Amino acid sequence: MKTKIKKTDECEAHFEIEVGQETIARAIEDVYDELSRVVEIPGFRAGRAPRDLVKKHHRKKAEEEALKSLISEAYSMALEEHGVHPISTPEIMDLTFKAGQPLTFKAKVDTRPEIKLKDYKGIKIEKKALELKEEDVSKTLENLRIINAKYISQEDRPLVIGDYAICDLGCFVDEKPIHKTRENIWLLVEEESLTLMPGLAAKMAGMKKLEERDCEVVLPEKYPNKDMAGKKAVYHVKLKEIKLRQLPNLDDDFAKDLGKDSLEALNNDIREEMKAHLQNQIEQDMEKQLLAKLVDANTFSVPKSFVARELHYIIEDAKAKLAEKGFKKEEIDSKEKEFEERFRPDAAKRIRLAFLLDEIARKEGIGLDEAELEDAFKAISVKVNQPIDKVKEYYQKEGLIESLKEQVRENKTIWFLLKEANVIKVTSNQ
Repeated sequence: MKTKIKKTDECEAHFEIEVGQETIARAIEDVYDELSRVVEIPGFRAGRAPRDLVKKHHRKKAEEEALKSLISEAYSMALEEHGVHPISTPEIMDLTFKAGQPLTFKAKVDTRPEIKLKDYKGIKIEKKALELKEEDVSKTLENLRIINAKYISQEDRPLVIGDYAICDLGCFVDEKPIHKTRENIWLLVEEESLTLMPGLAAKMAGMKKLEERDCEVVLPEKYPNKDMAGKKAVYHVKLKEIKLRQLPNLDDDFAKDLGKDSLEALNNDIREEMKAHLQNQIEQDMEKQLLAKLVDANTFSVPKSFVARELHYIIEDAKAKLAEKGFKKEEIDSKEKEFEERFRPDAAKRIRLAFLLDEIARKEGIGLDEAELEDAFKAISVKVNQPIDKVKEYYQKEGLIESLKEQVRENKTIWFLLKEANVIKVTSNQ
């Protein structure tokens, strides 16, 4: 067998492989040996047919099976000969397999990057002080009041600023609808409302229940549909109900309705929850700083196919978010090239980070045991509110257990790096 190899900066190995006729003939004969023991030919019991008849009836199958075996064996031998450790399935190209000629083919495979680790211990990061403001606690309490507000129907008076209007709403430009009529929507009738066009609240004020009214406004320059921005529009409003929001008093009774003993207990619980949230934000910020500095300090090439796959995931996620915001499919698809250019550097950094964390884990001997995997399953079970056995069954069925192991090992590596980091405590005044 003859092999040639060419390695590229993009972490690829390109092989040119030639397998001699003698090896090919031996592989085909081996297949015939196997077939002779199992195939059935009319007039003979299984395994009793003469070899020449087996060859006559199963030549194509024998050659196909031999080819699979030859490619696999030759590729494995080429890897071993040149000391290549692949990290993907090979791409087989330019295959030539003809009678009386050597088997030749090319194989392309991704290889692990050559990483020379540096500056991964003692990375300087900042840890912000946990500062809980009482005004934030008060805002949270006010939000709880709003969430638990009652909405009282107003039957004997017209709509006024500050009311909630339940209505059907259509919008027309040049007497043509620019979107489907929105039915039974709730609108806070205030000039600063995010759900109303500027000027519409004042035009709606004074409406009575079941009244219909056309309200003319000018669409803002930043209107999502650029073709309509700045144009005069008529909103057709059909008022179905008028609601007045009634906020609960901020007292012990309110706290008890939320399952707390008193208003003081509710305040204390809010403070503790907000402290935990702030602490989590601080830790996330530290991790973000550390990983960014780790990637910046260690530059190396990564496999193009890995970057392409990661880029695809990022773009699909960005498209999904646009779809959730109401963008049309044509608008989303038109951003494909823009997304590719914008997100490609991020995709490459993510792949580089994954290889870095894996390399650090190898060097530091960071692994995981069954107890840690069990803890991971328990955490997932709590998060998705499913029995742990169901979670395990799902991960087993979908082939996700190895991915979970890698995730747990990666998290342990990040915790190790944070423990080894040079943490500088700062306050908001610094």
